[in-house]
Amino acid sequence: MGRDEAAEVRCRAAEDPRLSAASAVRLLDDGSEAVRCAAARHPALPARVLVRLLRDHTTAPWAAANPALPEAVMHGMTDTAEAGLAQLSGSVDSSTPGAS
Repeated sequence: MGRDEAAEVRCRAAEDPRLSAASAVRLLDDGSEAVRCAAARHPALPARVLVRLLRDHTTAPWAAANPALPEAVMHGMTDTAEAGLAQLSGSVDSSTPGAS
């Protein structure tokens, strides 16, 4: 199924929890964006692969939602987001008329 010509069939293969990690990794290089995103959600993906997927704007949302994403990576993501929000908040406050 993972090598079928139809992208819909490859998507279903990527969503199958019985799919091997090696097959899921192979589907990450598929020509179809839908197949790549489905593969990024596969729970058998190794942590190092998930971290790499977080750097790609196409697969990042799907990799971030993957249940196999290590907790330490999740904490790092929230720390980065909090720092970004704090920085944005500071720049908004300083550019607001009447802010001191």
